[in-house]
Amino acid sequence: MINIRTFSMSDVAIIMQNFSGIKMMLPNHVKLKPHERRSMFKLNSKKQAFVEAALKFMQTKPDTVPHHINVTTCNNYLQLYLQYVELIAELEKIKRLMEDVKLQLGSEVMNMTKSYFHNARFASQSGVKTSETIYQQLKKNYAVGRNSKKINAKESL
Repeated sequence: MINIRTFSMSDVAIIMQNFSGIKMMLPNHVKLKPHERRSMFKLNSKKQAFVEAALKFMQTKPDTVPHHINVTTCNNYLQLYLQYVELIAELEKIKRLMEDVKLQLGSEVMNMTKSYFHNARFASQSGVKTSETIYQQLKKNYAVGRNSKKINAKESL
């Protein structure tokens, strides 16, 4: 068995407050629809080199910049974009860690309850009346995922 620290109610409340604090710091007026997302240019690591080079030219050769482009705004947006990239990378690390812990916990509890189910089945087959009821009730919900075909195939025989 694994040993993972349990969250207290105050731990969960603090985590949720931190999530709320993060949400409050983000602009809530930017909510893109799927078609808007698809139609936008995507800045990625390859295109970032282009953007940085163009900004460098805009800063060193201001006479080549059209009047409708604000170089300071472009620079600020790039810096903000890079901050978002860094923050999202950290969030993804946390998300991955949480998913790994959740998967581990789910697997552990599934193994223990599966063992209980099989124990009830063996006891039921041995004639223990209280186990028969438990086995019959649990059998309804047990046939999920990988096991559903095996149990359903056996029942149809």
